[in-house]
Amino acid sequence: MSDTHSVKRHLDVDAEGYDIQIRRFIPHYDEMLITGVELLATLAPPSAHVLDLGGGTGALSSAVLHGLPEAHVTVLDIDPDMLGEARRRLAEFGDRVAFREGSFHDPLPPADAVVASLALHHIHDLDRKVEVYRAIHAALEPGGVFLNLDAAVSEGARLGALALDGWVAHMGEQGIPEAEARGHIAAWADEDRYFPLDSELGALRRAGFSEVECPWRRGLQTVCCALR
Repeated sequence: MSDTHSVKRHLDVDAEGYDIQIRRFIPHYDEMLITGVELLATLAPPSAHVLDLGGGTGALSSAVLHGLPEAHVTVLDIDPDMLGEARRRLAEFGDRVAFREGSFHDPLPPADAVVASLALHHIHDLDRKVEVYRAIHAALEPGGVFLNLDAAVSEGARLGALALDGWVAHMGEQGIPEAEARGHIAAWADEDRYFPLDSELGALRRAGFSEVECPWRRGLQTVCCALR
């Protein structure tokens, strides 16, 4: 993610409208969040300190705080508008949540678990992504868990096109015409970079994680899990 990343510029929506639009744009979004929280509740200690990278409006953090009622979350995001929205959304959780403006390329605070949702695809270079994964590995306590809720492409052209068609079809179900949907995807490609799933899992292994798996995938959407 660049130091000037802005959701308003990238998706052409204000922070307040992000939660509505993300469900129009991204298929299986709610199922992805539910799966991530279920995995976290299984793998992390009940009172875990969780770091949410690129936490945006706090949607994933809210799900974590509800799903793990003893956990504490730090929301890290470079976009002040999104952090403001997260503060409003998560006010009910009081001192169980903290906020930090910054990039996931900055030094990361210690955590029992690190989570990210639709954030790390802003890293275009796989070697640089490995560096971020190494920083996450270093920030985690022994036995810590990293969950990356994002997207991964297929290496083959036919299967890749099939997944892309499914993405376009989802937006069509939300009232977005095909030409407009494909235009969105092309425009987002200026900032988004999706790697093949094997490359993502390999990058996590290169970063030093001892156990790596993709326990959930629907089309392009994935939940990748890595244990320290």
